[in-house]
Parts: sequence; C-alpha cells; structure tokens
Amino acid sequence: MDGQSLTEFLSLPVNQDETWQGGVATLSNLMGIPPEEAPSQIGLILWRGVPSELVHAKPVMADADDAFDQFVDTMLELSEEHEFPYRPALIDCNDRQFAEELNRHLDGSGTVVHYRAKLGEWNVVIKEMVHHLQSAAPPPLPSLREAGCSDEQIREFADAAAEFYRAKLWEVLDDSDLIKIDTPRPPRFMYHAVVLGAGSQSYGLGLYQDDEDHYALIAQEADPRQMSLFSFVYQSPAEVASGDVDLWKELDLPLETGEAFPDANLFSPEGTRRPTPKEIDFLTIVLNGLAQTSEEELDSGRWTKWVHVSGKRRKCGFSIPNLLDPPDRAEWIRRGKMSDRRSHEIHFRQVQEFIDSVGEGMDINRLNEAINAQFSGRSLDDYELPRNTPAERAEALHQDALGCFGRRRVLLAKEALTEDPNHVEASILIAESTRAVDRRMELFQNAKQAAATALGKDMEELAGKFWGFHETRPYMRACHGLAVAFADAGQIGDAIEQYREMLRLNPNDNQGVRYEIVPLLLEQERDAEAIEVLDQYPEESALWLYMKALVEFRRGGRSAKAKKAIRAAFKGNHHVLKLLQSDEPPLMPESYALGSPEEAAICLQELQTVWGETEGFLEWMLQEYFAWERDRAKRIRDQKRRNKKKSKRKRRR
Repeated sequence: MDGQSLTEFLSLPVNQDETWQGGVATLSNLMGIPPEEAPSQIGLILWRGVPSELVHAKPVMADADDAFDQFVDTMLELSEEHEFPYRPALIDCNDRQFAEELNRHLDGSGTVVHYRAKLGEWNVVIKEMVHHLQSAAPPPLPSLREAGCSDEQIREFADAAAEFYRAKLWEVLDDSDLIKIDTPRPPRFMYHAVVLGAGSQSYGLGLYQDDEDHYALIAQEADPRQMSLFSFVYQSPAEVASGDVDLWKELDLPLETGEAFPDANLFSPEGTRRPTPKEIDFLTIVLNGLAQTSEEELDSGRWTKWVHVSGKRRKCGFSIPNLLDPPDRAEWIRRGKMSDRRSHEIHFRQVQEFIDSVGEGMDINRLNEAINAQFSGRSLDDYELPRNTPAERAEALHQDALGCFGRRRVLLAKEALTEDPNHVEASILIAESTRAVDRRMELFQNAKQAAATALGKDMEELAGKFWGFHETRPYMRACHGLAVAFADAGQIGDAIEQYREMLRLNPNDNQGVRYEIVPLLLEQERDAEAIEVLDQYPEESALWLYMKALVEFRRGGRSAKAKKAIRAAFKGNHHVLKLLQSDEPPLMPESYALGSPEEAAICLQELQTVWGETEGFLEWMLQEYFAWERDRAKRIRDQKRRNKKKSKRKRRR
C-alpha cells in the first residue's frame, strides 16, 4: 500500500451520499462452481461506487502476502481512474479482516468502514460477471446421431478414423503438402486437405474450400475466426465438446488409442456445427483412401484409390499440386514460408571462391569493386550451379531442395543422394524430415560420422573455430539434429553431452545451442552447470532472463535476488505471463523481435515444463507479476498526477 497515495486520497472532501463497496470474489464465485472444483487460487478484487455505479477490478492471488495492500491500492485506483473529486463517507467490505484493518487506517478521517457479509450492489456486479462467463460458454454440441447420421454411417466413420490413425501420414507429409481432393465431388469447405501432426501437436486433417485459405493462415494474413474451416482431429475424450464419447461407448466403436478420439466439426464465424450425413460419408471415403495410400503414390503427385463405403465401391482421387507444379522460392515466401538460411551460404561460398580466384595482389578497394560488379543485385535464384559431375549435380539438387518445403524437399534430397551417396547436407535434410525418433537418431548419427570423415584432420585443428569455416557446418548441423533427437527420445543426458561438444567446437554458438541446453540442465537439476552457461553468454532475451530468474528461485527460494531477476524478466517481456494465463495455446513463430508476443511464445514453449517441475515457482511468479503490474500502474498514475500538476501550474501562469 502506498502511503503517499492514501494521504492524497484522504485530502479529498467527503461526500456524505457516496458509499463504496469493496470485496474479494473467488474464482469459484465467478464460475458458479464449488470452491473445491475451482482450477486456481486466483480471485478478483472488486470496488463499486453507490450511487455513482463506477467499478474497478483487479486479479489477486487468494493467499498473497500483500493481499490487503492490493485491496487498498485497487480502491485508490478506482478514485484516480474515474477522477473522483471526493471520497465516500462510507465503505462497506465483505472481508472482516480487511474491513478492520482499513478502518484503522481511516480512523478519524470522516470515512467509516463497516464489515458486511452481503453487499447488495456489489453482488449485482458479481452476478452479472457470472452470467457473462456462463453465457459465453458455448452450448454442448450434438452427437453425430443427433446431427442426422445413421449408426451405420457412424460405425464406418469410426473404422476409417482408426485406419487413418494407424497409417500415420503425418510422418511423411507436413503442412506444406496441401492435398487436392478430386473425386468424389467434395461438399463445400472440403475441397482441399492438409495432414496435421508433423509438429506433434494436433493430429488429423484440416480441410478448406480454397488452397489460398490454407496459405493465408500459414502467412498469418487471415484470422481463422473469420474463416470457415473443417477440422478432423484426434482428441482426448475429456476435451470432446459433443455427445460422441457416450455414443462411441454405446455402439462399442473402435479407438486406435484411448486418447485418439476422432472429432469432426465445421468452424465458421456463425459458430461451430457437426458434419451432415453427406459430409460424414465424404470424410469416411477420404480417410479410407488416404489410409491406403503408399509413400510411392504420394510422391507421384497424383493417385487414385478405390474404397468400400455403405456397401458401394467408391473412387477416391487425390493430387498434391506442389509436387505436380512446384512453386518457386518467391511463391513459398508469399505463402508465409521463411527462406532457409542455408540457402544463403551458396552466395557466401561463391564470393569466397571469387576472392580466391582474383584477389591475390589486389588492393582492398579494387577487390570490393570487383565483388560488387560480380554479385551486386543478384538474388538466390540467379545462381546457376554446374551440373556436369555427380558431385555437382548432387550439390545443385541440394540447393534446389533448400528452396522447397514439404515432400518436394525430401524428393530432391533423395535425388541428390542418388547422384552422390556421400553428400552430407542432403542426408541431413532427409534426417530432418524423419518423424520417427529412433530412425531420426540413426540418420543423424550416420550424417555426423560422414561429416567427421570428410573433415579428417581438420576436426581438431579447427576446434574452437567451427562454423567460421563453411566446411565445418555440415558436421555442426548433424550434431544439432542428433541432440534434438536425443532430447525428443527422452535421452536428456546424451542430448546435453552433444550440446556441450558443440559449444566446445564453436564457443561463439552461432546455432543458439545455449538456449536449448540450459532448460535441459535445469530439468536434470544440474543447476550449477546451467549457471555456468548463463554466465558465459550474458544477454537480455526473454528466454535468458526467465531462465536466470528460475535459477535464482531454485537457489534461494523467494529471495531478493530472485525477485530482482523475475522483475527484470517481466520488464524484458511481459507477454510471457499473459500467454501463460491464456487458454489458447501460443502459435510458434518462425521469427520474433525482443519483447514481442512471438518471443514470449518461444520462451513459454521452452520453459513451461521445467517451471511446472520446480515446486512453488509458478505460484510465486504469478504473485510477483501481479505485484509488478500494480507497481507499474502506480508509476503510471504518479506520472499522470505529476503531469496534471504541471498543467495546472502552467494554466495559473
């Protein structure tokens, strides 16, 4: 509680007709549920003026040590936010302890505080909030049977969903490989499909009316809430919003796994609806057709399957336009795909080769002029690589692959390896596209060994200077891919050792290994080693600041050092806590700026697990965030107050 602000509040005249009602509403109050079912200890401080009807509220942790100070500060914020020229004669409070303490602070001031278990006008506001929360919750969706589908249709759909899950096409395709459904004639919003699951988040199919809808979403140029999108995903039964879970039990329908419940819905600006019988039949045909598709058929770019649905033999035709008519680099960028950084290395290599060929004996000014004349204004697509030998063709195909995405990249990398089986970078592209973690580890191990063999005696001679020499980069990329695969497989110790080896070879850490090793060290409770890395690479990124705060908390609990560190993290990027409290999963960006919501999403993805495994950290961080927000609001109010005083003095002059 800020004494100066309270003093200014008490300097206001008393309005005998004004009463302020203040209290704390728990989350169970707001959600209309029993206290034991509330998911959090977060509550809400609410102040309401009578008869002024002005309201001010702020979240609070129910067990916060400074809850009373926050209670009083929220009252002062009500006064300043609405610029009251007076203070109330009466304050009613529904918390006995708060009422008694506030009365001691205001004793003799002309404002009297009473404890009242029930606050009439205040309760009206709370009831309105409860009603808003409850009315905002969407009504339960009907089951497929209630949507008009027959039990036989539902049974065939369940079988097809189980078959599609077993096929695991997300291990072969990603969101770049948009599939056009040629036959049977698709219903509206189901002309194109993309296989979900390559990112190991949502598994299933996303269906669109137009291909541009999909690419607009990738480029983040469209709001999905304003689009009509058909979704078929596998969910936990507890997350399904319809009555299908009970229906599956009643009909004894198959689930490939207990947590892979097939859920199909159309999402549109008008709301969510279940599939019609016609749409379920179509989706059943598509799922069956895709489940029976081989990898060779996918790579052909166009294929046909025959499936049996409703006792009939149905033709199902598919194509992948990006394989039949591959987009160029500029088109991929237009669609929201970031250019692969490796693509630019060919430019630097050619500049270096040019310098080696003409630079001997040339002064620096003439050399710069020659470089500009040779390379200025040329884009990546202007470079024509020689394709005379198998090695040259392999390198050219590898460069072509870097300009593509999805299955097209894989096919070009395979073609490069056909020309030159020892092309390490092409092997790395194949490993990167492999979703099965055991196979991915094997491929990266092979690529690492091949890269080491290619380096030969340079391995140790260049130690400490890796990445500065282009010939070392394939080895470092293979090491990085292997470390990530180790971590994905749960082999955290192996991942850490791989990252340590990379930092030894390249202390400059051009690949950002430090961001990945510190969370793993903390997860393994190797805090001292984590501190060494943090101290070795001081910086102001959100990930670094939040990791330092976590380490300080783990070392000394709620210490002054921990508090200083977490407030520095809030200042560096306050979006992290807002995302943490959101119900929506953050979208992973391909790029970000310091202090941005995109950076916050990366930070949350990297640290949320270790936060949850550190007892007491999340609760403490939330409490500190509320306190920091309160202090920041106070600084803003104080600045406004100072500006007002300056303005008044200027007007008097």
